[in-house]
Amino acid sequence: MRTLAFVLLAALATRADARTAAGYQGGQKLKVKVVEVGGAEVEVRTAKAFKVMAHAARKAGVELAVRSGFRSHAKQTRLYRQYRRGTGNLAARPGYSQHESGRALDLVVTREQTYRWLIAHASAFGFHRTVRGEPWHWEYVGDASKTAVELGVAAAPTAAGVGDEYGEHPCTNDLRFVRPATPAADEAPAPTMEDGQAPVDDEPAPGA
Repeated sequence: MRTLAFVLLAALATRADARTAAGYQGGQKLKVKVVEVGGAEVEVRTAKAFKVMAHAARKAGVELAVRSGFRSHAKQTRLYRQYRRGTGNLAARPGYSQHESGRALDLVVTREQTYRWLIAHASAFGFHRTVRGEPWHWEYVGDASKTAVELGVAAAPTAAGVGDEYGEHPCTNDLRFVRPATPAADEAPAPTMEDGQAPVDDEPAPGA
């Protein structure tokens, strides 16, 4: 009953605060209803699903937060130009990023615990990781019965069976989060971080 009540309250609050924005999907312009979630704008159905997912994660001891959601066409154009110049991160062509539909979320994923929870449970709430190399990028598809590959929103594993370039610590590709190797007996111990602790600038940059 508590979960059902939370879902209903999340839906009502989401609809009440929504605004209409100009978005894109597959190169086609469309109107998108977005609402603010933790300081970022998100498409309303995606926002509702995220709130329910975040509630479930919190009960499991995992805090989920949105770093980036809906992007205007102008912002996507700027990010794409930076990417093409080699001064920015991976960015899709303007009009073709799911951030412009408001359904793609860049989540704060700096702890392996967070990433592991998402991998295990996000699909049950309709979210799938759709960009290789970006463990923070999750797209709301809305079908919990199929995998991202079956839905056509993510590539299948390679012939070698490698579907991702992440290794032992997949929460980020930033080397600052890789635990240092055990030093030799005659070496000074390498500096380490407490489990789950991240540097001040711990949030990954927005991607596609």
